[in-house]
Parts: sequence; structure tokens; C-alpha cells
Amino acid sequence: MARPAGGAPGERHPLLVYLHGLGGSGAEALGNPEIRALATRGGMYLVAPDGNLDHQGRRFWNAGGACCNLDGKAVNDVARLEALIFRWTEQPDIDPTRVYLVGFSNGGFMAHRLACYMDDKLAAVVSLSGAGRAPEEACSPGSPLSVLEVHGDADPIVRYGGGRVFDDKDLDPHPSAPDTIRRWSENLGCLPGTKPRVSTADLDPRLPGSETTITSYADCPLGTAELWTVHGGVHQVMTPALLARVGEFLAAHPKVPKAPKKKQRKKR
Repeated sequence: MARPAGGAPGERHPLLVYLHGLGGSGAEALGNPEIRALATRGGMYLVAPDGNLDHQGRRFWNAGGACCNLDGKAVNDVARLEALIFRWTEQPDIDPTRVYLVGFSNGGFMAHRLACYMDDKLAAVVSLSGAGRAPEEACSPGSPLSVLEVHGDADPIVRYGGGRVFDDKDLDPHPSAPDTIRRWSENLGCLPGTKPRVSTADLDPRLPGSETTITSYADCPLGTAELWTVHGGVHQVMTPALLARVGEFLAAHPKVPKAPKKKQRKKR
């Protein structure tokens, strides 16, 4: 855990929960200067839990059949992470309207899964090189939420166009990055066929020009769904510029209360 520096007495800070990828760890995330900078810029508490160990000694999250409980262990990471986030939101110096979840790869899959269960607690969720839930899996948020998927279209591990992680036929298929965000837009109340806003950005100096296309469903009744497609990007898409832009996305999307339904006047 990393605490934000400074702040006025009694000030409440955002909470950033970072979920590592397969084989990563919370300690690695806390030691990553770019992830720490993301939290520092936003004045956020940074919490980076560990997944369970598989038979190869790799830490993983059980985010469903697509990724990445390769041993088939009876692990309930949804309940464990729900409990962790709940404990943190009970702290007096945490702002419950600014609880953010960022996950990489297997952690991105887990972020999408948690968003379906914890929409009442989370303000925004970011998946870096992950994927959403399968179409047949239930996900019906009832509280405002902002969701961002960042994905390289040349990712050979979690394929942008959908498929199986590592091309492993023993794993369930995962949806494409565009389908992930299109489904989130519908889950958040946008009508099927709604046209998104499209813009570009230069977030990766390793690639030429404004390599990232931003596709945004920004006016859904229950929130925002965005896809940042890094053209030519592979599995590891994190750069300082991209994470700085992720920080701006989080800061721009605190939790907002659901608008109450208008009462209809009775006809006389």
C-alpha cells in the first residue's frame, strides 16, 4: 500500500486498486515507478493485492473460464476483492465517490468481472490488455460506472479481435476489445446501434503518429464506456503518457448518484 503525500487535515483521498497480470505481484506493482506516479498525480491511495499461486508458482486471478485459473482451483477472487475494497472504503480518509480499479492482462479480465458485481462501489474501471465477460455471462449494473479498455491491436496474448488467451484451446473464448466496450455501452443504458465519438491521441512514442484511436460512448444513462485502440501496440501498452491519460480519465469520472426517476402526475 502507498499513501498519498500531503493533503489537508480531514481531506479524503481517492482509492486506486491495481490488479497485476498473470505471474505478476502486488509488490511489483507498488515498486513500478509509472504506476506509483499514476497514484501520486491523483493524490490516491494505491493498493495492490496479490492473486493466488498456481502450480507453476505464478500469481493469478480467477476471472472466469477465459483467464486465468489454469489449474481450475476453487478460488473466489470476486468475494475476496469485494471484501478488500469494502474495508478500504470504510476508512475515514478514503473518498467513497472516487474508488478506482485498474488491471493489467489477467487483472484486466478481473477488473471487468468485478465491475459487474461492484458497480455500486466503483467509480471507474480500467482494463489494460484484458477483455470483458462472455455474452452469455450476466452483467447488469444498476449504478453509474465508467469503463475503459486499452488494447493494442497487435496483441498476441489477449487478441484484440477476440479468441483465447495464449491461443490455448483449453480456455474459454474471450470477446474482442470492440465487442467488450460495445456491450458495456449497452449495459450502461445506451441503445444498440448508438454511434460513439471517435478521436485520436499520441500515447506511445514507440509507434508513429497519433497511434491511439479513442472510441467513446460518453452519454449512456448509467455512465461512460471507452476503448483506446493502440494501433501496432502489443500486450504491454503501458507508457508514461498513456498512464497519465488514464489518470485524467479516472479524475474525470468520480461516482455520480443515479438520477431519480421523475414522478408522473396523475391524470385527473
